[in-house]
Amino acid sequence: MLVNVKQKGEIMKKLLSLIALFAISSGSYAGGAMADAHGNHATSAKSSSGVHFYGRMYIGYDKTSGNVQRLDDGGNKSRLGLKIRSGNIVGNLEYKFDIGDGTNNDGTNCSSSGSDCRTFDLHVGNLGFMTPVGYIGAGTFESPYKTMGFFDNNMDTAIALNEHGGQSMSNAGVAGTFEGGISYHANMGPVEFGYMYAATDNTAPDNTNTDRGDFSLGITFKDMLMSGLTFGYAIFHDNEVSGGDSEANDRFFASYKVLPNMGVFVALEDLEVANSFKASSNTDGQIDTYGIHYSMGIADLQLVHADGDSKSTNANEDYKTNSISATVNLSKHSDITVGYTKQDFDADGSDKSTTSVGLTHKF
Repeated sequence: MLVNVKQKGEIMKKLLSLIALFAISSGSYAGGAMADAHGNHATSAKSSSGVHFYGRMYIGYDKTSGNVQRLDDGGNKSRLGLKIRSGNIVGNLEYKFDIGDGTNNDGTNCSSSGSDCRTFDLHVGNLGFMTPVGYIGAGTFESPYKTMGFFDNNMDTAIALNEHGGQSMSNAGVAGTFEGGISYHANMGPVEFGYMYAATDNTAPDNTNTDRGDFSLGITFKDMLMSGLTFGYAIFHDNEVSGGDSEANDRFFASYKVLPNMGVFVALEDLEVANSFKASSNTDGQIDTYGIHYSMGIADLQLVHADGDSKSTNANEDYKTNSISATVNLSKHSDITVGYTKQDFDADGSDKSTTSVGLTHKF
C-alpha cells in the first residue's frame, strides 16, 4: 500500500493548504476549463451563451480470448449530449448508447438476469455556476480520479486499458462516474484542482453509485517545475464500507513531453475500493502503468506496459498487461483505431486478450 489512512489524511491537508496559499498569492482564478479528455464536464461549455449539441459514434470489430468475435461498440462507447451556458449558469447532459446492438450489456439476457439494458443511459448530467473562484455545481460527473492524469487514448474503444488490468476499474477508478455529487473545480496558473463530495444517501428509491460522505479529489501541476512536465495526485475515498472502515484508491501520475511528437507517462495506483482491481476475485491491488505516445503525421501510436500486484494471498492473481495501438485520423472528426491489448496472469487460464479495429466519428 502506498500510504496508510493517517498518511492520506496528512496528504490531503497539505494539498488543501497548498491550494489556499497558491490562490492567495496568485490573486486570480481561471475557473472555466473543467473539460477532461472526453469533454464531458459542464464548464467545458462554450464561453458565449447558448446551447451546444455534440456527440460521438463508435463501432468496432473485436476478437477476444476464446475466439469470441463481435461487431458492436464495446459497451456504450457512443455519446449524445448538450452543453448550455446562460450568463454564469452552465450545464452538461450526456447519454451513452450502443449503435451495434442497441443495449448497454452486450451478450446479456436482460429479461432473465434483471440487468439494466436501456438503449440510452445517463453518463453525466450536472448544473452549476461559474464564479470568480471557479466552478461550483451539482449532479453526476466524471470524478477527478478519472479525469486527472488520464493517459489512455483508447479508453473509448474495446482495447481500453481498464478492461485489461492496465488501469483501475469501477466508478471508484477510471471507468465510471460520480453520482449525487457537489463539485468544485478551478484552474490557477499551472495548478488545476478538483473536488467532489457525495451528498446523497444511497438508499431506495434514489440509489446512487456513491454514498453520502464519499469524495474524490485531484490536483495537477503543469509546466511548473520544468517545461513539458505534468504531475499530480488523485484520490477516491469510500467513506464507509458495509458499516466498516473507509477505503480509498490513490493515484500518483506524471507525464513528460520528450520531443514535440513524443511523450512518456507513468501512473501508480494503490487500490482498496471493491471491484477496482481487475482480477478473478474481489481483491485489493496495486497497478503500475508506463507508456509512450508517439505521433507521426496522421497517426498516433500508444505503447503501454502495466504490472498488477494483487494483495490477495493468491499470488496467481498478479499479472502483466501489454498494449499496442495506432489511431489514424481520417478527417477532422473521424479516425480509425487498430490495436491489441493482453492481460497475462501468472496463473494459466485467466488471461484476457483483445484485438480490435474501431471507427469513431465526432460531431
